[in-house]
Amino acid sequence: MRVVGIIGLALSALLVAAALPQPASAQAIESGDLTERSATVERPVIGLVLSGGGARGGAHIGALRALEVLRVPIHRIAGTSIGAAIGGFYAAGMSVVELENFVAELDWDAAFFNNTPRQLRSFRRKRDDDLFLVGQRPGLNNGEFELPTGIVQGQVIDMIMSRVTLPVSGVSNFDNLMIPFRAVAGDIATGEAVVLGEGELSTAIRASMAIPAVLTPIDIDGRLLVDGGIVMNLPIEVVQSMGAEVVIAIDVSSTMADRAEIKSLVDITAQLTTLLTLNGVEDQKNKLSDRDIVIVPQLADELSSTNFGLIAESITRGFVAVMERRAELQKYALDPDAYAAYRESLIDPRNEGLPIIEFIEIANDSNISDSLIHDRLREIIIGEPLDIEAVETAIGRVYGLEFYQTVRYSVVEQDGRTGLKVDLNERSWGPNYLQLGIQFSSSGDSSSVFGLAVSYLRTAINERGGEWRATFGLGDEPTFLTSMHQPLGSNGRFFFAPSLNFESNLLNVFEGDELRSELTLREATLELAAGRELGAWGEFRSGLRRSYGETRIRVGDPGANIEDEFHRGELFVRLSADTLDSIAFPRSGVLANVEWRGSQPNLLAADNEYDQLLIGAAFAKSWGRHTLLSTFRYDTTVSGTLPLNRLYRFGGFFDLSGLNENQRSGKHAARVGSSYYRRIGNLALFPAFAGFSLELGNVWDSRSDISFDNSLFGGSLWAGVDTPVGPVYVGYGLAEGGRDAFYVFLGRIF
Repeated sequence: MRVVGIIGLALSALLVAAALPQPASAQAIESGDLTERSATVERPVIGLVLSGGGARGGAHIGALRALEVLRVPIHRIAGTSIGAAIGGFYAAGMSVVELENFVAELDWDAAFFNNTPRQLRSFRRKRDDDLFLVGQRPGLNNGEFELPTGIVQGQVIDMIMSRVTLPVSGVSNFDNLMIPFRAVAGDIATGEAVVLGEGELSTAIRASMAIPAVLTPIDIDGRLLVDGGIVMNLPIEVVQSMGAEVVIAIDVSSTMADRAEIKSLVDITAQLTTLLTLNGVEDQKNKLSDRDIVIVPQLADELSSTNFGLIAESITRGFVAVMERRAELQKYALDPDAYAAYRESLIDPRNEGLPIIEFIEIANDSNISDSLIHDRLREIIIGEPLDIEAVETAIGRVYGLEFYQTVRYSVVEQDGRTGLKVDLNERSWGPNYLQLGIQFSSSGDSSSVFGLAVSYLRTAINERGGEWRATFGLGDEPTFLTSMHQPLGSNGRFFFAPSLNFESNLLNVFEGDELRSELTLREATLELAAGRELGAWGEFRSGLRRSYGETRIRVGDPGANIEDEFHRGELFVRLSADTLDSIAFPRSGVLANVEWRGSQPNLLAADNEYDQLLIGAAFAKSWGRHTLLSTFRYDTTVSGTLPLNRLYRFGGFFDLSGLNENQRSGKHAARVGSSYYRRIGNLALFPAFAGFSLELGNVWDSRSDISFDNSLFGGSLWAGVDTPVGPVYVGYGLAEGGRDAFYVFLGRIF
């Protein structure tokens, strides 16, 4: 296996869903004690065993189709990992056609690698993206570091599985599915195989496919369960214990890597995992008799456990493999009339329609108030049929608060009433976190800037979800920021947010295209703000700022007219919106801010009196791999005299490419721009993009000078990669007048 081999195994879990299964004519077979044969059944009880194997599990779908073509009845099903997914949903009534359609339609990357869409994250959590911090946040609790129990928490997978299992939400005993079914998981604490035959079907399948260290384990009855492949990848003895007298086993287990493919410690670990899995498979095969049949589809080397682009081909291989054994299978086949009677005898356990929700029950194991959760679930209408899209959106918003490891829902019955139960599982590595960050920028002939950051975030301080953050930045522009965010009211929509910021910034002063001096601007700012969150999409905020600072010349004329010390006092009002799907390489959504700020010397002891209005917006729209990002900026001085640190800076990558960063300054600034980019693939597993931009704008000292005639035209060619430490961009810009610049950025630029 390769580096992605272990991670890719978790993708096997996703073959379970894309849409709700439609009603089918197939019904469940026998009920009651599985060890007893019905007096009307004259042929042997046939059990189907489906192994784990990642994307190779597409062959299970082909095998099921072939068995239907051959009219071989299936009376029991047991599966592990992908086998549990395919087998479980087939047993619940999902047809082969529905499984095949799913394979063709599902976006595998989005289903597996994505967490809840960024649009559903709380606006407060979106603001974490404004800091140049790595997205991963290990816990720091009671002086000890803690890590998540899986790289992927599985929230999106859980939503997919809940959607697919909704029609059988009332079935708690898997004997009462269309075909009696068992999923096999492994107890990570004891190493024992755990056979799951009751409870919630989605939870059982999810446990069976929880690849250790990749997908988070599932706690069922106090046992921490992971992918059953570690203990029983081909559960033959399980289906035999269900009363199967003949076993048909489909084995798509991953194969051993060749010597040439083993190049690293990760490859050796993956090879060892495969070896242990295959040893367990052989132990299970030793339990077969001469009547049983094992089918191993011939899957090409490129049909690995991670190559979901070739799933359609794996379906074909599974079909062919079964049809090649038709002579052996024929003795178990039924004639057309008998097979039709078998299908008609099955009992369909699925609901005919969506249930009417009469109440919502919240199971909350955290100190966060239930009222905050109820407010995020307000889209679910009591007394109406369950709206799956509304439920998933609401669940996503609760998960977007980032207090919980998983947020799951299920339909429950209590005292003759049907309701929705929402299970909230507190993060095992929270509620306090440590984040690191790195930033680098270099543009044109101006000096480069490098910085490192470490940030401590303490969340869920109280039942309203109060939090405190402290961030230290080291490098060319050192900083220290401490801030609080305290939600107010029963729903936590209103908030109070004080902050204190100490920062030192480099400021280059140009005359035309020539760098005349380099300044250091040090400033301490106290901000007291209050506002209201406007759903997950935006917020309104107002408050005051009071700061003291000094300016020092690093390079240039020491006699230049520079303010040595300054005092700033401002009132401000800001309206913000953020629905972008990504802050690094947005493909859909809007980011917009409108802020007024006014300085009042008499009120806040400021040095200057002025009023400013700042407007900025970005809009992203995509078609397949293609994206168009349109941007707008208009910053104006309404009245007064501006200090040096309140002049608008202009120029640089996407802000008139071709100019150096912040090369121009003035009382007014405006720019319109558009950037086209395309997803060109992956670079070392990380999304890569390439594109170009066009911009028109400038700065002016007088509003009357603002015009197209006084604007400059610029553009750029660029490429970027979304890495674990932040987005990386490289570009070349060319501006009107022959000005050009090369850019390198590590950190957000949009």
